Amino acid sequence: MTPELTATFTIVAASAGLIAYISRSRSRARRLLRKTIRAISHDFIEKVVVPDGLDGKIQVDYLLLTTRGLLVLDVKDVGGVVFAGTSLERWAVIDGAQHYKISNPIGPSMARVIAIKRLVPDLPVHGRIVFTSDTEFHGDDLPNVVSLEQLRAEFLADDAAAADSSVDAFYGEWVKLRARAAAA
Repeated sequence: MTPELTATFTIVAASAGLIAYISRSRSRARRLLRKTIRAISHDFIEKVVVPDGLDGKIQVDYLLLTTRGLLVLDVKDVGGVVFAGTSLERWAVIDGAQHYKISNPIGPSMARVIAIKRLVPDLPVHGRIVFTSDTEFHGDDLPNVVSLEQLRAEFLADDAAAADSSVDAFYGEWVKLRARAAAA
């Protein structure tokens, strides 16, 4: 085998290994996300489309019924080091040898929260952007940007009886919201 052919096979094998590792990592992150969602919510809707209040529609990754009200959850499968700021249009990501940019998710996340608040004005509505992979942020303090662990700590109910009582208070509006989302 020629040295060039050996080098090509080595590169292909290394690439296949990297792709398999990334796939396993993302699959693990998705399982942890689902486990966290089930732990902190009494019900949830995935990939829901709702009116945006401006004669359009907006898609929400997850909408959760929690003991604190509704939670609009934006999910980012981004890992590595993220150089971010609230006023930056694009955030730089360095994940090993990969370097790329992502759009700042804070504004779109706020738009989703506002759209849900318009539909259920009497319920508390929270918004969070969760990064499912190990992510290290550099830059500004980022409002409502959390890890899965932080999300779980913030929304996991301590007292089951009190949690059931608060969810009961929200449930009627939740059912109406589910129906409106299904119609959209």
